[in-house]
Amino acid sequence: MSNSNNPLDPYQPPQAEIAPPPSSPAPLFYLVSPAKFSLLFWSTMGIYDVYWQYKNWALYREARGGGGLPVLRAVFSIFFAPSLFHRIDREARAAGVPGGFQPSLLAVVYVLCTLFSSVGSNLMDQPGLPGLLLWLGSLVMLLPIWWALGRCQQRVNATLGDQDGVANSRITWANGIWIGLGGLLWLSTLWSLATWARVLFMQ
Repeated sequence: MSNSNNPLDPYQPPQAEIAPPPSSPAPLFYLVSPAKFSLLFWSTMGIYDVYWQYKNWALYREARGGGGLPVLRAVFSIFFAPSLFHRIDREARAAGVPGGFQPSLLAVVYVLCTLFSSVGSNLMDQPGLPGLLLWLGSLVMLLPIWWALGRCQQRVNATLGDQDGVANSRITWANGIWIGLGGLLWLSTLWSLATWARVLFMQ
């Protein structure tokens, strides 16, 4: 009786080698739908920017091998965001994605507005109207920051072949926690602004 497990057995039927399925390439950047991006950015008063920067640097480092220390790059984004914007634009052009704003313009808008917002937040304890205006100005600066990041996100989604970010459009429970905490931050901020304005104009 022949051994069916013998590779030299002439009566053994040929066996096809089953190759493992090819692994999908790691995403270059952080995919998220425009609606979810805007909700998380505004509900957290712009704090979501830090996470956004971190995820993009971490994924890019995994896919391309560059962009080390993503946590530090996210925390000190005013120094590293221009490089990230240029890399996003370069990868988009390589993928054949047309159009888009110049990354240098987006970087200038982002850096200047982030600096103004940070300075305004640190100097908002100035007495009287100047302090109130600095505080309001730091909040207004969130709008151009959101605009610059949103343009980059559009390029990222197009580069990854999911313009609408459908693959990451659902709000998770973790997102809900951050939205809730951000809502408390907004309530505290608006209450402080209202109290400050009332005291200022009652003088």
